[in-house]
Amino acid sequence: MLRNLKRIALGCACAALMTGSVGAETLRFAIGVPENFTVVSAMKYFAEKIPERTDGKLDAKLFTGSSLLNFTETFSGVRDGIADMGYVVAAYHRAELKESNLIGDLGMLGSNLVVMAGAASEYCFTDPECAAEYVNQGQVFLGFGSTPPYRVISKTPLKSLADLKGKRIRSFSAYGRWAEAMDGVQVNLPAGDIYQGFSQGTIDANMHPYEALVTLSLKDVAKYVTDLPLGTFYINALFDTNLDLWRKWDAETRVAVMDTAVEGIGRAAAATYSEDLAFANGGVAKLGVEVVTPDPDVVDATKAFVEKDVPAIAALNEETFGVTGAAPKIARFQELVAKWEGLVAKIDPANQDQVADLYRENVFGSIDKATYGM
Repeated sequence: MLRNLKRIALGCACAALMTGSVGAETLRFAIGVPENFTVVSAMKYFAEKIPERTDGKLDAKLFTGSSLLNFTETFSGVRDGIADMGYVVAAYHRAELKESNLIGDLGMLGSNLVVMAGAASEYCFTDPECAAEYVNQGQVFLGFGSTPPYRVISKTPLKSLADLKGKRIRSFSAYGRWAEAMDGVQVNLPAGDIYQGFSQGTIDANMHPYEALVTLSLKDVAKYVTDLPLGTFYINALFDTNLDLWRKWDAETRVAVMDTAVEGIGRAAAATYSEDLAFANGGVAKLGVEVVTPDPDVVDATKAFVEKDVPAIAALNEETFGVTGAAPKIARFQELVAKWEGLVAKIDPANQDQVADLYRENVFGSIDKATYGM
């Protein structure tokens, strides 16, 4: 009833949004980040292609930033029909999306974002519990996007284990456990407060991709980056779709939406990969930030931490978050990571067409796309 009332209340707005073909159903897409973020290229691709792919049945209106819903509102907003599609950050909804967060805790298993987003997407499409937890929340999962590799951005050079000892490092999840394993201090701080944290001296370092030097203006307050790729964050569900709407469409429309969404995710992954390479190949230095190469003791200690942390992740998720059979699920995800490392090795991960094709052909595994989400 609540969903229907909200749809009626938004009826006038819907009519105003009819920007595509006559008679097309315009999808309200809540994104949550500004339009200039690279990830938004996935949604722009979808909005461009979906009218043709559905013979004019659908088009899309993108609402970036908080113009429709902010990040924390998008999950319930898609469920309740305030938005038809939305960018859902699974980590914000640990209780409801515990299966997604289980694999999200394994972020330090790999630093190639094209590999990790592909493996995570295939895992959730083909794991009944992972896919079902979205359906249980009134929406349909259509693939994960990934951040670039996380690195250590700092006010002073962090090269050795001695340099890391005692440093207050803004971090979370496995990255926070890594900080503590390096004898640092984990600090919990929202992304919007990182700049101020550096300015006021409440943190010495921050875990983030290179891009944060620009997107969060950290280049003004932190002048060093330790080039130690520490994995990625790849449980960003970019195309969650309202369940009632999904089940109203015919099979051809649903398959077209699925294919176009994962192509968009693939293109955004390739663009993000390329952007991160540009930062690594001189872009950081042009910002006036020095890239620090870590000593072997830091590299070795990091490898040892990852090996030790995987069993701890299984126990944490079972005991604290109620996941059942975590160890075999982790083992299956590790197998998928290895599979995707092989797949991505055969293409150019910076080529948007190649990555889009790879995702469309592989992320769905053996599921029946015509009945998915029904």
